[in-house]
Amino acid sequence: MPSQLRIERDQERTRRRREALLDAAGRMFVRHGYHRTLISDIAGEAQVGQGTFYRHFPEKRAIFEALFDRILEQLFSEFTEMNASPPADVREYHEASARAIGQVAQTLDRNRDLVRMLLREAPSVDPAMEARLAELTDGFVDIAQRFLDHAVASGFARPCRTRIVAQAIVGIGITMVDQWWRGAVPDIALQDLIRELIDFAFKGIGTPQPVA
Repeated sequence: MPSQLRIERDQERTRRRREALLDAAGRMFVRHGYHRTLISDIAGEAQVGQGTFYRHFPEKRAIFEALFDRILEQLFSEFTEMNASPPADVREYHEASARAIGQVAQTLDRNRDLVRMLLREAPSVDPAMEARLAELTDGFVDIAQRFLDHAVASGFARPCRTRIVAQAIVGIGITMVDQWWRGAVPDIALQDLIRELIDFAFKGIGTPQPVA
């Protein structure tokens, strides 16, 4: 009977090999697109046999979806801190939002080629993957609405139709990240862009009015 140490080592080896296959698939899909990439290409890039590929993934679509799931998990995990400790006032809400969304933007930027490939290729894989792509946007809207609902209920955000506002906020964020990637927002660092968008969300475009 294998020892616990042997079991743990085997599990870690399996995990590393699966991650190596995912990394290799990401590079191949970015380089050639989903439909032109063969399983043999992925296995060769990972320096393993095709049998090893099939021990981890039943077919090419499965590894594409696993790549999609991995980046989603990374992005949504950036809100773990806010979920664990919801903001108690508007200052905390502002700073926590800037921190979490800044981390999301950094994750997106580190994986820029992979993310752009997933967004481009997912609709062409099949209708189910196209629906998964819609879930990405909806997931961010759900998060934004949840924190906005909390802020309204706690009295430090004005009452509003939180779903619509959350959709607007996420839509602006997605558009501006794409603009930044395409070089249409020159002379600004990514974190400064995020801070500008957060300030707009919290303060609008009006100047502060003196208290009567």
